[in-house]
Amino acid sequence: MAEENRDTDNGPVKGMEAPSPKVPKRMGGRKLIALVAIAALLVGVPLGYLATQGTDDSNPDGDAAIIISGFGGSVNLTVSELSDMESYEGSGYFMKSTGTIVGPLNFTGIPVSDLVDLVYDGDNYSLNTVAWDGYEMTYNSGQVENGTFPTYNLDGELLGPDDLTMMLAYEEDGERLAYDSLRIVVVDDEEKPVTDGHFWAKMVKELNVAPFVHDWTLELEGVTTMDMNSQTFESLATCYYHTTYYNYTDDDDDHYYEGIPLWVLLSAVDEADAPDGHYMFNDALAEAGYTVNVTASDGYSATFDAAQVARNDSIIVAYKLDGEVLAEDDWPLRIVGDDLAGSQKVRNIVRIAIEGYVETPAWELTLAGLTTETFTEWDFVALFNCDEGLHVSYYNYTEDLEEHSYAGIPLWVLVGLVDGADSSHWLFNDTLADLGYGVKVTGSDGYSKTLSVEDVEYNDSLILALTFDGEYFTGEEYPLMLTGEDLPGSTNVKGVVRVDLVDLPE
Repeated sequence: MAEENRDTDNGPVKGMEAPSPKVPKRMGGRKLIALVAIAALLVGVPLGYLATQGTDDSNPDGDAAIIISGFGGSVNLTVSELSDMESYEGSGYFMKSTGTIVGPLNFTGIPVSDLVDLVYDGDNYSLNTVAWDGYEMTYNSGQVENGTFPTYNLDGELLGPDDLTMMLAYEEDGERLAYDSLRIVVVDDEEKPVTDGHFWAKMVKELNVAPFVHDWTLELEGVTTMDMNSQTFESLATCYYHTTYYNYTDDDDDHYYEGIPLWVLLSAVDEADAPDGHYMFNDALAEAGYTVNVTASDGYSATFDAAQVARNDSIIVAYKLDGEVLAEDDWPLRIVGDDLAGSQKVRNIVRIAIEGYVETPAWELTLAGLTTETFTEWDFVALFNCDEGLHVSYYNYTEDLEEHSYAGIPLWVLVGLVDGADSSHWLFNDTLADLGYGVKVTGSDGYSKTLSVEDVEYNDSLILALTFDGEYFTGEEYPLMLTGEDLPGSTNVKGVVRVDLVDLPE
């Protein structure tokens, strides 16, 4: 087993940028025309003036909308100044991480390659975009200059790479965007391509040209597989919900690693996402037990058990140190965090795998109404644990001076998945409920109880409980139990396996 990629001295390593390969630069006729227009715009206006001016009170767009910088120079431009340049019009769709395709959308803006030329005339660079909310995305020069992005059909199936136009849009469907709402789009003036949504950075305020950084791919394996490229990782790492830091002091200097908790990456391949899910962790799979194998480029690997990793924000897969790309001996990713052995701080990570997991969910819940859904153990537990308990309700009571608590999902939330309103966002169909119907809950022994929708709708005290006093059911109540303070007749349904909407209006 190779040893180079283990942290033998437990000490941090100072960051630097990765090596820079050559990338060919395209110089098309459209670009030459645009550059002439840009040059005309800048005639008589010193570059230093543009770089230092922040406010133009006569400009209805207000302060500078975009700051373009690179290799010592910078330019500030308002939306009005952008619209005075040679523009480009194009259309396209973007695909969300959940597979939903949005569009087609029509945009007017400036090709990003033309904006880069204001501060840099070389062939070899990376472009970092920064949004007003701190979100970042890095593009390679091939994407900027040639518009080379993977494309999909309208069913979400990969078609392959195509040469499109990467543009900074200031108009959408003919409407001027606010100065803090400019966005990167990937479009074409003839076709309407479908591209990954994470390339469509929103609320862009800075374009920073920097030395070229290698693209890389992280192999994620588990119940499903995913090849996560560097841009998807960065998109996730700069998302407000997932950005995580590890701070430490070395020789009286303070440093920080930046990255994503290991468990969040596992959630990409542990098959726990609910219908609208995105990186929802499969707690049920983790509780059943598995091993996480983290492998470096030279074959060295370290293992973690599920209990150590599950929802543990202190074990981080880092991609930056002190705001800079990791040094070559750590790049592209490394494990950092408190309470880790030196052998676990793997450098040069290329693969993360869930191994030895339970192959299939232990149980299923059938939900039947206007549509029918099979809700697995993994789905239910993911919903139970998502969004810091957004969907969880409790039934607490005292017996013999002891306090007890059931915890689960309100029955009305699950009804909302099959009542025809919006299964993607758990919306409850008030119109159907006003017409009246029954909600029949059936246990594994055939016993059932039918409640009126009037008793169920928005009633958080009627729950399908998953746990009792913090423990999953193991007896006759397994896997779920209908219970709650407002349960008519005070009769619980144990071992729930099915929920039906009955006597639906025609």
